Amino acid sequence: MGGSAAAAGSRGLTVPGSPDPAVAARARWRAAEDRLYPTLLTDPHAYQRGLSAVHAVLDELRRRDADLAGLLAADAAPDELVAAACPQGSTLPAELLTGVACGLRDRELRAREDARRREEKVRAARAAGAAWAVLDGPADPAELGEPFGGRRTALHLASGTVLEAVLDPWDSEAPFSVTRYPGEARTFRDRDAWLAAIATLEADVEAGPPPV
Repeated sequence: MGGSAAAAGSRGLTVPGSPDPAVAARARWRAAEDRLYPTLLTDPHAYQRGLSAVHAVLDELRRRDADLAGLLAADAAPDELVAAACPQGSTLPAELLTGVACGLRDRELRAREDARRREEKVRAARAAGAAWAVLDGPADPAELGEPFGGRRTALHLASGTVLEAVLDPWDSEAPFSVTRYPGEARTFRDRDAWLAAIATLEADVEAGPPPV
C-alpha cells in the first residue's frame, strides 16, 4: 500500500497526507533540466536535436493550452505527450523531455499571471488616484522584516520610475538596499537609514526632474 501511494504521488496524483503535487512536479521538472542540459552541451549535434525535441514538446503543450492541471496530466503520461509532439521519435527519454517542457511551460504561465496581476495593481492604483502602484511586497517598506526579509517593488505611475527595496537577512555586510530603475542602487547596514533613503527617493521621484 505504501509503495502504491508513493508511486501515485510521484506522478502528480493527490494522496491524503502527500505533498502538494504541484510542488513535487516542479521539483521534478527542475531536476529534469539539470539532467538534460549538461549532457547535451558535450555534443553540438545532440544539443540541436535535444533543443528541437524540447521545443516540439513545448509547442504541443501550448497547442493544448495546458494550464497547471494540464501539465500535471501530461507529466503523468509522458510517452503519450512525446509521441504526439515527436511522431518521428526522439533519442531522449520521454520523461526527461516532458519534464523539461513542462517546466518551461509552467514558467510561461507564471510569468503571464505575474504580468496580469501587476497590470491589475496598476489599474487599481490609477483608479484610486495614487501616485504609486506597489507591484510586489507590502504597501509600506517598513513592513519588510526579519528573519525572512523580502522585496517591495513600486512603480511611479506618472514617470514610470521603479523603486525596489530589498531586505536580505543573509547579507551580513549590507542587508538593506534600494534601487531606482533607471538609476542608482544603494546599500545600507542600518534599517532606519534605508527607510529614510526610500522616503527621500520617493519624494524626489514625485517632485520630478529639476527645471532646466
